[in-house]
Amino acid sequence: MSNALILGCSHAAGALMHDDPEYGARNSYPVILANLLGYTAHNHAISGGSNDAIFRIFNEKGRNYNLVIACWTGMHRGEYFHPDHKQWTPINYGEGESYVRKPSPELREGKPISTEVNDKKLYEDYGKLWLTIEGNKQRGRDNKIKNILALNTLAASQGTRVINLDSFQGAHKFPWPTEIYRPCEGHRNEFVNFCNYRKFPTEPRGHYFREAHQAYAEYIKAKIDLLGGLRDYNR
Repeated sequence: MSNALILGCSHAAGALMHDDPEYGARNSYPVILANLLGYTAHNHAISGGSNDAIFRIFNEKGRNYNLVIACWTGMHRGEYFHPDHKQWTPINYGEGESYVRKPSPELREGKPISTEVNDKKLYEDYGKLWLTIEGNKQRGRDNKIKNILALNTLAASQGTRVINLDSFQGAHKFPWPTEIYRPCEGHRNEFVNFCNYRKFPTEPRGHYFREAHQAYAEYIKAKIDLLGGLRDYNR
């Protein structure tokens, strides 16, 4: 059985697509894309997740998968490890994500529950300070580029296929090496902009429903087919 590791933020997790978050995790665009390509998807995306988290999870788990679909996210994000709860917690603008996560068969990094992490205010204050220092546009862009380069270099050394996509805020106009497989490049090819341009509806926090995810997955699959299929590092 060929297995795909799904990495990204709330869009890759299928957040707020449906009342049941596990439905979203089964129907997000990278999961649908993996299925279209003949892979069984394992969704390790995290709502509020960062590019740091994408590389970290790949570094921990990537050897166990035949394909990685990395849905790179916004540049102004990070994460911290909470020692009490033994979990990585996102740092991002907007509503805080400092909640305990419980195991889930669909959201493999855990499903958030309503329980706040211990010392929630302390950690969120730290997150605000981190964003002030590290979350500026240039540092965020550089960090995203470094994570993409690092993940793809490590994947190539292991013979693991990678599809690199942007959920939003892509690091465009960077001269990516030919080893980095990006079937879609450019502002309008980011998931959010693709959906906005086609006027797909959203829920109040800006997440899209299954129709939008299906359309984007089919769009990427068509692009991959035009490029002659997935790159194989072992060729």
